[in-house]
Amino acid sequence: MTKTVRLVLAAVGAAALSGCITHESTVVRDVDRAPVQFENDAAARIFYETLSKMPAPRDRAESTTTIDIPVVFEHKRHVVTGPNTAFNRAVAACDTNKDGKITEQEATIFSEHVDQVQ
Repeated sequence: MTKTVRLVLAAVGAAALSGCITHESTVVRDVDRAPVQFENDAAARIFYETLSKMPAPRDRAESTTTIDIPVVFEHKRHVVTGPNTAFNRAVAACDTNKDGKITEQEATIFSEHVDQVQ
């Protein structure tokens, strides 16, 4: 083999063997939902309709960690807070007497003052 052919084969082999290992993951960190009961179906409907209209929490926690060794290795991990945190906050705001049962009156008041829950 000639020197040029060997160089071409070496270059092709090096290109084929070089690569990048990439790993990306998203982790949802969540808490257990607070146990809650409703006085009746109307109370549950008002609460859940209000909850669905609430804006995303301003203090939602997100973090991204990146480890990068150029051309060889890249690892990204993205952690976000799950939706149960917002649910628990809404239950705490709605259940004003903290008895674990949301009444229709509490749900109505909650729906009227949802902008104060954050």
